[in-house]
Amino acid sequence: MSSIIVILNLIAASASALASGIALFNPSTLSGSLQVEPGEVFYARMYAARSIPLGIVVGVLPFWAHGTAVVTLLCTAAFIQAVDVVLGIQKRDWGMVRGASVGTIIHVLCALGIREP
Repeated sequence: MSSIIVILNLIAASASALASGIALFNPSTLSGSLQVEPGEVFYARMYAARSIPLGIVVGVLPFWAHGTAVVTLLCTAAFIQAVDVVLGIQKRDWGMVRGASVGTIIHVLCALGIREP
């Protein structure tokens, strides 16, 4: 597998984790609200609780481990990013659509690279 795609995967996973970390400390970055409601704070915390650990594992694991478990993890990350694309389209947040689309493609390419014999 090309080390370039693994590095791009690390960058994509890190960007997702970083975005959730930013939202954790500034929830209005997710919603665009001028006044943040308690529900938005709760959502940002839930999002970060999922995204930060997953981003770290998805970004780092392909450097050392290969096999079915890593491919499954990368496909899970790609699915999550694909859902983010749909949500971005519904929200008309084209930056979110672009970023999540790139993340989806990179995670899939990395998973396919690991599957090669």
